[in-house]
Formats: sequence, structure tokens, C-alpha cells
Amino acid sequence: MNNTPITLKFLAEKLKMSVSTVSKALNNYPTINEYTKKRVQEMAKELHFTPNKSAINLKERKSRIIGIILPNLLDHFFTRSIYGVEQFAMANGYNVIIGQSHDDLEKEIQLANMLLKSRVDGLIVAISKNTQDFSHFDQFEGIGTPVVYYTRNPSFNLNCHKVLGDTFQGCYQATKYLIDRGHKKIAYLGGPKMNNFTHDRFNGYINALKDNNVAFNADFVAYTDFDKENTISAIQKLFGDYENTPTALVAFKEPILFDAIKYLRSINHPNVNEIECIGFGNSSFINYLDLPPIASVEENPESVGENAINLLLKLINNEIDAENYQKIMVACKLVVH
Repeated sequence: MNNTPITLKFLAEKLKMSVSTVSKALNNYPTINEYTKKRVQEMAKELHFTPNKSAINLKERKSRIIGIILPNLLDHFFTRSIYGVEQFAMANGYNVIIGQSHDDLEKEIQLANMLLKSRVDGLIVAISKNTQDFSHFDQFEGIGTPVVYYTRNPSFNLNCHKVLGDTFQGCYQATKYLIDRGHKKIAYLGGPKMNNFTHDRFNGYINALKDNNVAFNADFVAYTDFDKENTISAIQKLFGDYENTPTALVAFKEPILFDAIKYLRSINHPNVNEIECIGFGNSSFINYLDLPPIASVEENPESVGENAINLLLKLINNEIDAENYQKIMVACKLVVH
């Protein structure tokens, strides 16, 4: 059996037509009559002809590949956001290459250089917690390859395109919900303190307290770098004083919230079952917990991903000027359990 791929030239010779006519017929050009189109397409189907994507992409000067750099696919937010990106990309004829930085700046730089050499048509990035210099991403824009930052706000890079969840609004809603339930001692467990992408949540918390005449207490605020040991230290700071312990907790994301609850139960904290908690995430398994958090902040990661790829494709197709910097905000939603 001959396994040699059928080429456009072979198809043209078989049909006794020019290569140009066959190509146009396969692509439904209006200048080609219906009889010719039907004849060409039937022959292509009969011979199992498959267009050479590499040749097409070379002609278009496009790789039809989108690069994505994110911290960790074990984080449920990023898993869900990638679903939105992949679905939209594939519907528009693009494949994606995903690289995980694991919140390591050097790894992020290596991934950026690899994707640059791969000649991706565009890049979507959720920066690492240590990223302050953006030169490894600026090199993409230097050769005309657009970059869209998503979910983590690159505050040190003012001139950029970004798609963000409205975490200020989400944290404001969560804090106000707890205030409306009668809480005055509401703790806040944030992400890495020095990272700008964590500040919007804290500002939402602070503003909700202020707008509802609840006094701010610095003892009720702690931060974690996401590792369990750091989280436990933060929880000890927040809940170590049994005489003045918070009655509610708002957490940067649900995994650290679950670590906090687990630790408080392990030390038999006297108030652990009375503390009302809200975290960002709305994990699917919450419905199976005997004692779930009172509510979750749904960040709509699929929508964040879809908006990021939609913006990137508009930049690739020159529908938006590269220097007309876009900021798209996706609303969060409080989900009561």
C-alpha cells in the first residue's frame, strides 16, 4: 500500500487542472463554479487529501500557535481558565502550548525564551509571584508578537493589555456579607504581601469595613506565600489570642482556607466550628463537605480565559492597535452554600 501523502500538485494532475484552481475550489472561492468545486472536493475526499497546514501557515507567516505561561495547573482556577482558552482557540484554528512556571521567575524566563523561539503568534501570561521585570515578555512585543496578561495584575508594567477578575469587588462582597451576618471581627488571610496582584482583594476588604463602620484591626490581617508552613504561621497570628479571636475569615483562595481550617481543628481551637469562612475559588467538591465554608467567591475563570484569548486574537488580526492598551474586568460572584 502506498502511504505517500496526496499533494495538491498530484490532485491537480489527476483532475487535469491548475494547482491554483484546485486550491481555490477546496477553499470555496466564489470565482470557481459549483461543478468544479464539487468535482475537486469529491476527488479530494476519495483520495483522502489533507491540506498541508505547515505550508499554509508558512504562506500566511503564522504558526497558528498560542503560547500560555501560568503558575500551576494544579490550581483549579488555572485549570478552568485554560478550558476557556483552549475552546476559543481551537474554534479559531489555533493550537496552544502551555508552560508552568511554578511561581519561579527563572522558569518563567526559560519558558518565555522557548516560546519566542517557537514563533508563537501570541502569548497569554499569568505572571509568577516574583515577576517585577518584564523584559522577557517585552521581547515578544519587540518583534510584533502581542502579549496579554491575565488574572494576575502586572502593576509594574503600565503599558500592557490585561484581563483581570474584579477581585476588589469579590472581596468587598464577601466582607460585606459577613458584616451583614453580624460579624465585627473579620480576619483577612492574603496572598504574598509584596505582590501587587494581591492588593485588590485587600483593598476590597478594607473598603467594605470602612463603608460599614467596622473598625480595622491590623491584628486580623496576615499573609502567606501559599506554602502550608507559611499559612500555619499566618493562622497562628490571626487566631492565637483566644480572648480576641476573629469570628469570621476571608481568604485569598480556598486551598489556603482549607489549610487554615484543618490546622485549627488539629489544635482543637475552641471556636473552630463557629468561625464563618469565605474563600476565592468555589471549588466543585465543596458541595460534598460536611461543614463547607459559608460562601465562596466565584471568579469565573472560564470567562477570564475566553476574554484573554479573544483579546489576543483581535491583536493578532490587527483589529485593535497594539498600543491601544486594553483592560478588561470580569465580575466575581458571591455563591452562598
